[in-house]
This record gives sequence, structure tokens and C-alpha cells, in this order.
Amino acid sequence: MLGEPTPEAIQLSQFADLFEYNAWANEQLFVICDDLSAETLAADFPELGGGILELLDHMTAVERAFLTVTTGGDVKRPEPRTYAQVREDFGRLAAEWATALPGLEKRLTEKFLVPWFGKEMRVEQGLMQAMTHSVQHRAGICAGIARAGLDAPNLDYIFWVTR
Repeated sequence: MLGEPTPEAIQLSQFADLFEYNAWANEQLFVICDDLSAETLAADFPELGGGILELLDHMTAVERAFLTVTTGGDVKRPEPRTYAQVREDFGRLAAEWATALPGLEKRLTEKFLVPWFGKEMRVEQGLMQAMTHSVQHRAGICAGIARAGLDAPNLDYIFWVTR
């Protein structure tokens, strides 16, 4: 009989699941956004934090920034990008997170500097921030999709688990 998993094994599994779920949820948005007009992508929703393209761009830029700083790179402030550029970066970003995650999971308690806040965080906190930040903005994007008269995807974690 197998023993109960250790807290470390559970934590590692949870991060792997979280990042796989994140890639799936982001892809669900992009599948819908691929068919939106430039006008719909650019429509401003100040109460949601910006337009759909602006939020997608910001979301992927922040994920990339956290990937960069947690792996020891220097972050440069990105220029606004086109939808095609954001979409392409998202595909690369999901693969880069998948590659980096095993090494990052070995360093969860190490600290790194978040230069845009001038504060240190543990790698574990940086991983959680990158993912929870994306959850926040996916909700805004879904609201923008619904306001455009389309059905927003259901991004509930259980739909990913049971797909």
C-alpha cells in the first residue's frame, strides 16, 4: 500500500496542474478572440481594465515578466503588440513555462526581486502571482467577449480537469 503523498509532492503537482490549467484557459480565450474583429478587440472597457487586446497583451506580458525574473533574466517594458504578436507570444510562453517549471519548483523558497515593485518575493509567490493575475484578467476578457454579444468560455477549473 502506498503512503500518503508528502506536502512537497502535492505542492509540485499543484503547480504543474495550475500551469497546465492556465495554458488551457488562455487557449480557450484565444480560440474565441481569433474570430473577433479589430474593432471588438480594441473596444475599451475601462471598468474591466481595458480592451480585450489590451488585457490579453498585458496578461501575457506579465506572465512573461514573471517567467523572466524568476529564471534570472532582465525584464524590459514591452511595447504594445498586435493581436497576432500576442497570440504568437502566448504559444511560446506556455511552452517556456512548461520547460522552466521543474527547475523553479526546486527553488520555491528562494527569493527574487520584482523590479517594478522594488520588493522581493519567494519563487513560490511569483508563480502564484503570475497565475492569479491571469485569472483576474481572463475574467475581464470574458466580460468583454460577452459585451460583444458572444458566448464567453466557461473557464472553471473543473472543466479542464474533466475534459
